[in-house]
Amino acid sequence: GRLELLLRYAWYDTDCNKSGYIDQSEFLQLLSRINIYLKQEKAIQIYKKFIKEQHNNNQRKSKLSLRNFNKQHGITLEECVYLLRKIRKILHATSENGKDKKRNNTDHRRNEISDAIFDRLFGPEKEVVSAREFLHGFLHWKQNDGGATLEDVRNLFQKLNGMELSQLGEDNDDEEEGGRVDGGKAGDDNDGGKENKEETIDRLHFAEYLFGPHNDAFRPEKVMFDRTLMDKPLSHYWINTSHNTYLTGDQLKSLSSVEMYAAALQRGCKCLEIDCWDSDSKTNNPMVYHGYTVTSKIPFHEIISCVKAYVDANPETLPIILSLENHCTHPFQKTMAQTLETTLGDALYIPKPGMLFLPSPVELVGKVLIKGKRPADKEDDETITVESVDQTLPDGKENSSEPVLPKICPELARLTMFNGVKYRNFEQSNEMSCTDMHSFSELKVSKLTKDPANVPLWRKYNLDHLSRTYPAGGRVDSSNYNPIAAWSLGCQMVALNFQTDDSAMVLNDGRFRENGGCGYVLRPRSTFPMNEDRNSCKGRVMLRIRVLAAACLPKPNGDIAGEVIDPFVVVRVHDMIDSVKVDGSGSSPKTKVIKDLAGMSITGAKNSVVKDITDKSNVIKRSISHQVEILETTERKTDTVKDNGFCPQWDDSEVFSFTVGCPDVAMLQIVVMDDDGGGLLDDTVCKAAIPVSCLRQGYRSVRLNDQYGSQHGPFGFARLLLDVSIENCL
Repeated sequence: GRLELLLRYAWYDTDCNKSGYIDQSEFLQLLSRINIYLKQEKAIQIYKKFIKEQHNNNQRKSKLSLRNFNKQHGITLEECVYLLRKIRKILHATSENGKDKKRNNTDHRRNEISDAIFDRLFGPEKEVVSAREFLHGFLHWKQNDGGATLEDVRNLFQKLNGMELSQLGEDNDDEEEGGRVDGGKAGDDNDGGKENKEETIDRLHFAEYLFGPHNDAFRPEKVMFDRTLMDKPLSHYWINTSHNTYLTGDQLKSLSSVEMYAAALQRGCKCLEIDCWDSDSKTNNPMVYHGYTVTSKIPFHEIISCVKAYVDANPETLPIILSLENHCTHPFQKTMAQTLETTLGDALYIPKPGMLFLPSPVELVGKVLIKGKRPADKEDDETITVESVDQTLPDGKENSSEPVLPKICPELARLTMFNGVKYRNFEQSNEMSCTDMHSFSELKVSKLTKDPANVPLWRKYNLDHLSRTYPAGGRVDSSNYNPIAAWSLGCQMVALNFQTDDSAMVLNDGRFRENGGCGYVLRPRSTFPMNEDRNSCKGRVMLRIRVLAAACLPKPNGDIAGEVIDPFVVVRVHDMIDSVKVDGSGSSPKTKVIKDLAGMSITGAKNSVVKDITDKSNVIKRSISHQVEILETTERKTDTVKDNGFCPQWDDSEVFSFTVGCPDVAMLQIVVMDDDGGGLLDDTVCKAAIPVSCLRQGYRSVRLNDQYGSQHGPFGFARLLLDVSIENCL
């Protein structure tokens, strides 16, 4: 179970002498480590009482009676699991402010959310539930899982009952009894064997299911890689894309590192950016760094070797696109071409001239594609938009004076699949070759979408061509913009700074968890051109969320030491809405609604908080007059649970309601915070994001991640329990 795994993770740091036992001092240290706060005298009392009871209880047929109990030995891991379950009951028997709960105060077990749910579904008198009751009374009725069968439930029960749990069942809710600690598995006390394991589960295993991966809020069929969806042109997909991939920090003075490319690839990124410049080398070896800054430099060939190593280790990878921002002279460009061909070998995709349609991802498995510049047509000015030196003027307008880059040598042009062309208008863009593409800064996106006529034209362009968006040049701190608006327009490559821990990257990780994390997600219908309506988002839904409980929350940054956290949960919905539906009424005191033209709200890298618009009424007025689409971020917060990151529970009567205008693009974001006094002092503990279209209804478990979108270390055990309801709006 989760508790056993968490304790094994923390045990060997706590068991200093590696004896297999922890003494009283180490027990107190362990409680703090896993975010449990008890007054020291109370914790010592529990520990000593347990030691005494088990020492005097030699009549019990358990592991405890098979050894000579010695106070100097302390307690084993299995015994510690049992003690922590007793402590969890004590924590749940008191409210968040430490006052005794009046209801069910004689029954500590009934204060646990899993037992309350069990009682509500199957009755308080029951200790086990049958497979048939679980199917009809829970999966079909509450979880809205009409496709589940009795065979599915039996297979699930077999897995749940096969879990290693150190204590099977309750201790009869009597603190005076020692309970049972046997390290066994479900079904050990029954004669039914395998058949019994398939037919029933008890309360403890039901709790494991509620918080476990089988009950994930993310639809399992959406998490799985579906090869049958990979036969459409590349332009039909959202592609996981990185901006200035080489940087480890800000855009001005941070280090550049090849490791950032390896990290981005492991995170599912499929479009990497490489800024290439001449070096002082006599061998014409290009260097990669952020031009006109003091960022450090790394050799071009080391990055290509890194990409090749990834392809060799993952031969079934969907295509990797290298976005070359080429500032090199011809001698260095020739070296680049030679490096690409010799290092990548057969993995390098060399396009055929006159391509009429873009290939599909499945046709390019294991291939590396080049995005850059080919010799320009007569109509083009043979320049490339230089996003690395993009600057924002004080009035918010972009600097149009861009340096002219060198012409591309034939050796490199021959390898280039996607040709970057300067944007003029979408009427002209829609007549271009399918391999010609545009790159837009976030400010350009905002400017273009203020004219409602551009929206359907852009979506039409994205049907057969690729668009790439990237952060404004003013984001020298490497902060990110909200990607929802660009995704809603059908932009395939929404480039983000992967090195920055902010809300945009949480959304990106959540979006590309879909389809097995392969880096390609088939775009929904609303992002394609629609004839009958400019706003192609259809089918508004009402999303209702109840935050119920969390389990095994780590400390901020996964720290071992530090205060026990005071968690609260922030729930956000990021959505694209039509301007005619915007109004400023109906928000509760706990609701924060942020609306922004074109959705390009600035997201602070340090605090991951979307900044509000100063004159909201003016924004709404302008929105309606221009009938543009607006990114709406609605935020709700729970109360704070004091001194409990181990098993916090929240008021289950509080419902957060969100009207979602475009559910196939909208995202649900969850952030668990540590309350340190409010505002900038609060620390982020863990986070997650799920596309609304991928949400499952009912009591569901949310997998929580660290700042890198992973579940490494203590984050592997962190879960949040929600009650999710989705209804179509009339």
